[in-house]
This record gives sequence, C-alpha cells and structure tokens, in this order.
Amino acid sequence: MLNTVLIVPKLNPNTPTLMDGEVRLFKRKHSKVWQIAFTLDGRQVRVSSKKRILNDAVAAAREIYLDYRFRQKNGLPVISKRFVDVAALCRATMKQQLDNGLGKKSFRDYIIVIDKYLVPFFGDIFVTSIDYEMLQKFARWREAKMGREPRSSTLNTHNSALNRIFDEAVARGYMNKSQVPVLVNKGRDSVRRPDFTREEYATLIRKLPSWIDAGREGKSRDMRHLLRDYILILANTGMRHGTEAENLCWKHISLFEDKGLKYLEMSVTGKTGRRDIICRAGTINYLKRIQSRCPDIADMSFEQLIKSKLDVPVFRLPDGTASANLRQTFKIFMKDTGLLTCPRTGQDRTLYSLRHTYATFSLLNDGMDVHTLAVQMGTSILMIERHYSHLTPRLKKEMLTGKRYDTPHKDYTADLSNGFAVTDEDLQRAIDDVEIEEKLPNEPKATAVAEGGSKRSVNASSDTNDKNTQASLKALEMLSRGSLSERSALAVMGTHQDAYSVAPDLRIKALELVEEGKLSERGLIAILGV
Repeated sequence: MLNTVLIVPKLNPNTPTLMDGEVRLFKRKHSKVWQIAFTLDGRQVRVSSKKRILNDAVAAAREIYLDYRFRQKNGLPVISKRFVDVAALCRATMKQQLDNGLGKKSFRDYIIVIDKYLVPFFGDIFVTSIDYEMLQKFARWREAKMGREPRSSTLNTHNSALNRIFDEAVARGYMNKSQVPVLVNKGRDSVRRPDFTREEYATLIRKLPSWIDAGREGKSRDMRHLLRDYILILANTGMRHGTEAENLCWKHISLFEDKGLKYLEMSVTGKTGRRDIICRAGTINYLKRIQSRCPDIADMSFEQLIKSKLDVPVFRLPDGTASANLRQTFKIFMKDTGLLTCPRTGQDRTLYSLRHTYATFSLLNDGMDVHTLAVQMGTSILMIERHYSHLTPRLKKEMLTGKRYDTPHKDYTADLSNGFAVTDEDLQRAIDDVEIEEKLPNEPKATAVAEGGSKRSVNASSDTNDKNTQASLKALEMLSRGSLSERSALAVMGTHQDAYSVAPDLRIKALELVEEGKLSERGLIAILGV
C-alpha cells in the first residue's frame, strides 16, 4: 500500500531515476530495500518498492507512479492514510474542543468508541479501503466483542464517530466524498427505560428523610440533603440530569405572570441548546430549601434572590462546592431503600429515571399532550413516541398515534394553573414556617391562584364527579367479567348525556378492554366521547 511524507531525502547525482526524472529511487540508511519518491499535485510522495534488486524496483516504481497518475486524472485521492492516523487527528480535534469548553458532550462518547472499537478493528487499514463488506465484518466483530446485539442508540453513536473520521479524511484530501461508505443502523430497538410508578415514587419520597438522618454529619449528610431536593426538582421539571442541571444558576430562574397567575420558569442549557421549562408549583419549596442551606444567600427573600440574577450554581453544598457525585449518592440511596432495580425493565435506575418518570406521569396523569411534553423536555415528538410506547394500551392507540391527544391542547393550557401556578403564599412563606409537603409530581393542586393572589374554590360538583367515575369504573369491571353487557355499561356511564365527560382512568380502562377483546370499537368511541 501507499504512504505519504512531507520531506523527500536529499538525493545525490547517482540516484537512479525514470519517467524523465519524475521518479527517483533511493535507499534509506541501514536498509537494503529501494524507496520510490516523486511529486504530484504539489505533494511529495514516498513509498517503498519492497524490492531489493534495482531492476525489480524500477519496474515497481513505474507501475506505482502510473497508478498515482491514473488517480490524479480521474479525480481520486492521490494520497491516502491509514485509519488509525486519521482517527488520531479527529480525536485530537474533539479533545481540544472539549478541553476549551466548546465541544459537544457527545464528543466524549465518540472518543470512547474510537479507542474501544474503531481503531482496534480498522487501525492499519487505509480509509479508502473501507467498504460495505468490511463494515459487515466490523459489525460481526463488534457484536462478538460486546457479547450481544447493540441497540439502535449505540449504533447511532458508533456511526456518528465513524462519520466524523470519514469527514476528516475528506477534508484533508485522503479520500473523496464518493468513497465514503453508507452507514446503516440495524440494531435492536431501544428498550423501555427504567422509571418509577406512582407507588414507587411515593416510597422514594417517604424514605428520604430517615435516610438523610442516617447519614454521617458533615459533607455526607449535606450531600443527602442536596440529593433530596435534586430528585424532587428533576421529577417536577423534566430537566436532564447532567449538563442541564449542572449549568443551572440562580440567574436562570425567573417568575412570570400570565392572566393574573404566576409561574416559575427555568432556562436550561444542554443537549438540545437552551430552552425554557415551566416548573410545577412545588418546585419553589425545594429551591428555597437549597437556598436556606447556603449561607451567602440564605438571608435574602426568594424574590430578591431571583431578581438578583446571581451567576451561582443552584445545586451546591453549603460550603459552595458544586458536587459532581450526586449520581453515586443516588445509587447508594436506591440500594439502601431496595429501589435500585426497576422490576418492569430489569435495569438499574439512575437519576435519568426521574426524567422518564416525569414524562410518564405527565402523559398518564396530568393529561399533558405530546407536543407540550416534547417542548417541555427538549426533545421531539418522535422520541416521545419511541420511548413511551410502553404506555400501550393506555396511550398508544390514541395519543401516541396522533389521532387525538389525551386532553386537547387548548384545554390543557387553559388549566395550566392546576399544579403549576405559584401562589403569593408560596413566595412569601419562610422555609421554616411549615414542613414541605412533597407531593407526587402528577397530583394537581386542590386550588389554583386567581387574579390578585386569592384562591379559587374547588368545584362543588367534584364529589359528584368522583362518584360518577367510580360507578363507571364499576360498570367496566362488570363488563370485563361478563356480568354486564356493553350496552348496559354505556348506559351506566351516561355516554348518551350532553354533560358527559370522561376521566383519564376511564380512558385507560376502556383501552385495556379493547385490547382484551371485551369492548367494541363503537363502544370505545362512545366512552371517549369522540
């Protein structure tokens, strides 16, 4: 194969030449093999003839030179590089950007892939020699090395790393764009991600205080206090653990008013750039608790703290350090409370599980539509569909297929105050005045704030609605057992009445019955009220 150099050794007058002096032959010191040197496109090329006899070396030199001229005339790269060399250049560029704080978080993953998989397999192969057949061999080698079939998300990372190396080779003239092979992703679909059910989340919240008290005094207990509020804020906002949370400073938190109601907003930066997220009302209590443990800001009112726009990290210990060990502390907490392994997926839960819990609760219990959730979480509707299709039969048949939302968007936004609006009492209350009640993130508040900060009473018909829902659920249970006909069940539910409305629990139950073959499509449409 061919190689390149930037400097050709100085040749003496007795150096053998051919092709009208265009090609020169020479020997390196302490070597018996003839080397070939020539210039093309202003680039100096040196390559071994692999021959010891001069006549054989001349023949090889003529063939190699003509091959290079053929490449030049046909627009092919005159010079090629081994994969390991190009990978090193690409790796160095990403490492430098990361060190300067400019690189993407994914660069770390690409570097790991390059070191662990790409260079060990493709190392000495020239980039121009990598074709579809070789990529198939690599795929088989990688699967054997992993001991399993990689997931689609893993292949996406590997393909992105490989494409960066090919882009580097093209940019430096080591290969043409037309020579870059097409990378495909035939990995297995991503599996359901570990989260918490309503009951598991309630257990988590209940066990946190005693677990904190069991910690050693000092930094260990401080870490546990911080973890408690970190967990609650992640579960009530849907922000990403890691970059988004680490970059959050007090200056990124604000209050705004809309139609007489106040809302807490965070501006986060991470994987998908900057976005604004609306926090559930209880989030203000967890922020105030963090504030109370930080001596430099503890004496300020919360509103003063927000208005001051301090460029100080939110998630920090009383001594001012922003700990990077919350992940390990969370794992210890999960082990100590028996919640580490998610029984539905068999995977260990991580802090990222709280983001998935937020998404699941928002879809199932809050009635948040897919579009709103995608904006709030900084992702696409496609990703919501891909990762939360396990909610079938509850949502997939309607919400995730786009046929209808669980709650119409206009209805959801109209009732945004329910669980999201912040009261004047929330703002003014000192953290010591009352023990913080850590509600489930999907439990709407019993009251909402009206204009001027006064509270609006709960609808007087709520008891009646609860009884109607209970009667409807009972009718569907009897239908499931075969002790009630579909027509009778619909009559009990009152689907024919003008004032009929359907609760989320009824939609879920109805979809389950359809999947079990115990409710007709006509019956489902009647229950959904569409």
